[in-house]
Amino acid sequence: MANTGSEEILSATPQEQAAPQQQAGPQQQAGPAKVMAKDLGTYYSNCAMVATSPRDISLFFGRYVPATNERGEQSLIELYEHQIYMTLDQAEDLVRILNQTVEVTKARKRPE
Repeated sequence: MANTGSEEILSATPQEQAAPQQQAGPQQQAGPAKVMAKDLGTYYSNCAMVATSPRDISLFFGRYVPATNERGEQSLIELYEHQIYMTLDQAEDLVRILNQTVEVTKARKRPE
C-alpha cells in the first residue's frame, strides 16, 4: 500500500529508542537506526499466504488477477509475487506491531 501521508508508521523514534527504559526487568538495548531506502518500492497486495519451517516463517503476498482457463472461462486467481522470510522472533514482533496498529486505527474510526 502506498503511503499517502495519512498513514502512520508505529515505530520508536531515535529519541524514544535512546530514552531509558521505564519497565521492570533487565534493561533493553536500543536497536539499530531505521532508514528507508530511497528506491523503496510499493506493492499492493490483497491476498496473503503463510508457510513455515521449524526455524522460519515465510509470508507470500499477492493479488487477485483475472485469468482465462483452457475452455475460455474467466475467473480470478491468486498470483503470489513477493515472499518474505523471517525468524520466529521477528514474526512475533510483526504480530505485536500489526495488532497495535490495527487497534490504533480502529480507535480512530470509532465514533465518540
